[in-house]
Amino acid sequence: MMEFRRSLPAQKERQSLLEAISQNQVVVVSGETGCGKTTQLPQYILESEIEAARGATCSIICTQPRRISAISVSERVAAERGEKIGESVGYKVRLEGMRGRDTRLLFCTTGVLLRRLLVDRSLKGVTHVIVDEIHERGMNEDFLLIVLKDLLPRRPELRLVLMSATLNAEMFSSYFGGAPMIHIPGFTYPVRSRFLEDILEVTGHRLTPYNQIDDYGQEKSWKMQKQALRKRKSQIASVVEDAVKAADLRDYSPQTRDSLSCWNPDSIGFNLIENVLCHICQKERDGAVLVFMTGWDDINTLKDQLQSNPLLGDPSKVLLLACHGSMASSEQKLIFDKPEPGVRKIVLATNLAETSITINDVVFVVDCGKAKETSYDALNNTPCLLPTWISKASARQRRGRAGRVQSGECFHLYPQCVYNVFADYQLPELLRTPLQSLCLQIKSLRLGSISEFLSRALQSPESLSVPFFSLFVTTITNFVLCAFR
Repeated sequence: MMEFRRSLPAQKERQSLLEAISQNQVVVVSGETGCGKTTQLPQYILESEIEAARGATCSIICTQPRRISAISVSERVAAERGEKIGESVGYKVRLEGMRGRDTRLLFCTTGVLLRRLLVDRSLKGVTHVIVDEIHERGMNEDFLLIVLKDLLPRRPELRLVLMSATLNAEMFSSYFGGAPMIHIPGFTYPVRSRFLEDILEVTGHRLTPYNQIDDYGQEKSWKMQKQALRKRKSQIASVVEDAVKAADLRDYSPQTRDSLSCWNPDSIGFNLIENVLCHICQKERDGAVLVFMTGWDDINTLKDQLQSNPLLGDPSKVLLLACHGSMASSEQKLIFDKPEPGVRKIVLATNLAETSITINDVVFVVDCGKAKETSYDALNNTPCLLPTWISKASARQRRGRAGRVQSGECFHLYPQCVYNVFADYQLPELLRTPLQSLCLQIKSLRLGSISEFLSRALQSPESLSVPFFSLFVTTITNFVLCAFR
């Protein structure tokens, strides 16, 4: 295990990381997939504190955006240290946790740390806070950064480390007054990208207006019609259509060009995914497959469809697994196990598998190009959860999942011209979601004016939505006060 740890790229930066953390209150660390920043940096800090005879008094909290990552990373770190989980390394997620009196390194979800701040505004006894996956720009993470930025002047001995899997560290450094940045180069094997035009050329699959209809069931058809209308009105939809029309496809066969002319960008493409998976199982080398879907409904629907396929539904040849944040921890852990010899593992997952977890034996990635996001229409006061196109950064993260153990391949189920018009990064959640819960948290933490607090965010939400939600919180507060008089 120690030999493996020493082989990680993070090991080469160990001393510079520890020196930067010792000399600065805030440090921003970026690192590519597989560099070891998530598992190694917290250990480096713990080991450094022990060497300095501060091991008994140090308290390191490392936040993760999702339950599965908090649990899996803590278990991995404990195993690397030759311990049982709950000794010096533990975890805490909602309704579940493993920690003991000697726990000095705690992995938890961002929400757990925010709830602690409700009763412990100064994080008494905590020596280091590590906020991982900040590039995802979740609402809780952005909220936490505001609170921590306010806390740092009152806790000059507290150390804050921000970790990102992408190279947009400058924004976070600037937010914290020019905090030093350290980049850890990662190592991944070469990954070949195949976009939709290449997939159609290689597999011979033909797209028609009739074989791209996603089967969601009769009871959901009205929802999908409503969503389709909304998506067609979106700006990105028109950009996608324009990009496809302008694409140069002269090097491809007439059959491929005909198929692309029928491509429906609103479809997830269950039939296409089934065809790609059959191609991988029949003609490609061994290795697990990671399929990125938009949500739990899509995962279940696709899994049912694949199980009815003579090849993909044969358990002696294919192990079909699902991975979603709402699943029980025991079920989620199955995705990390290696299958029996001669059996190909196929994992159907959401975007949590982009960075939050690592499935080491993945060689092939199938990327539908979309993820479900909660967005908010401030004018109509309407929240909605819809599939939306991912960013270039997300597409790169998905592709990188295929190059962990050997050279891999990524099958992007959209044309390259569509990838070229993707946004560089996803819009932060704070700018696209309803703010009721966030405003209530601001009030519960007694952080002052909602508008003034949100104005200190890395990127503030639109001005039209903040007064509405401030009024909402004031109304709720007055109602509660009246009820208890």
